[in-house]
Amino acid sequence: MLNNFTLLCVEDNLDARKQIKMMLEDDFKEIYTASDGAEGFELYKDKRPDIILTDINMPNMDGLSMIKEIRKQDKDQQIVIISAFDDRKNLLEAINLGGNGFISKPIDVDKLYEKLHCIAKKLQAKIDAQKLKAKEMENLYRLAHYDNLTKIPNKFLFEITLEQAISKAKRDGKQIALFFIDLDNFKSVNDTYGHKAGDIVLQTISRNIKEVIRSEDVLARRSGDEFLLLVEGVNSENDLNLLAKKIIKATSAPIKYLEKEINITVSVGISRFPLDTDVAEELIHFADIAMYEAKNSGKCNYIFYQTLPQNPCLQT
Repeated sequence: MLNNFTLLCVEDNLDARKQIKMMLEDDFKEIYTASDGAEGFELYKDKRPDIILTDINMPNMDGLSMIKEIRKQDKDQQIVIISAFDDRKNLLEAINLGGNGFISKPIDVDKLYEKLHCIAKKLQAKIDAQKLKAKEMENLYRLAHYDNLTKIPNKFLFEITLEQAISKAKRDGKQIALFFIDLDNFKSVNDTYGHKAGDIVLQTISRNIKEVIRSEDVLARRSGDEFLLLVEGVNSENDLNLLAKKIIKATSAPIKYLEKEINITVSVGISRFPLDTDVAEELIHFADIAMYEAKNSGKCNYIFYQTLPQNPCLQT
């Protein structure tokens, strides 16, 4: 376990310092040495060792002064004090400053290892707890921001991303496009083959779309059989035409399920910033309207919102 950690040994006696390093260098990941508190404090700031092993009485800056300076920066730094028993006053002050252990001189090797292993176990337990907490936070983030079935962003994360994209596009004078993608006749899949088949269709459709979009484009599952796609840095309407055709072709491929083939298509509505609106909610709404017009025009099709008749009935 000591191999996971680094050690700083602060000792003014050269022979003692060499002996400690020789004894421990195969156990620790790295060992740093200093001849007094001033050098030790500089090494502490530079290397941030996991454990400090320090004498008390040293020239220039003694061990007590060094501990005081270290405690100003990190009250949890693990510090083991090595000193003679007859130095009780300084020893008690060092302990009051937050020393994590005491090893008397001459050093008992077994006691030193026992103390170092005890500290290493505490440090490892803290690291493991932090990793576990980080993993739990990561899992909570994924549950809150990603669709559990398709593993792509959900509506909540997409809306945050869209707001950020609009702000960036405003600053940079760029265009963005929003695709509202809805599966045609998806209910019949669940009714005919069951919900397991429906899940496989949704997973396959999301994978097929991801294969034809750029890595920086954001595909999300809005709900049910509805998907949203954010395309930033739009160069031309022709690029969007090509992308829409690629999506329709990729999602029209038969999907195998229990030795059967499920045929599914999608209808796509496209809205654009700043051409249609500069409001995120309206971009989604306008793309939704265009998608329904694509369905009404025969399905397996795409329509730009800007090409639709702009009348009050259409925008409700």
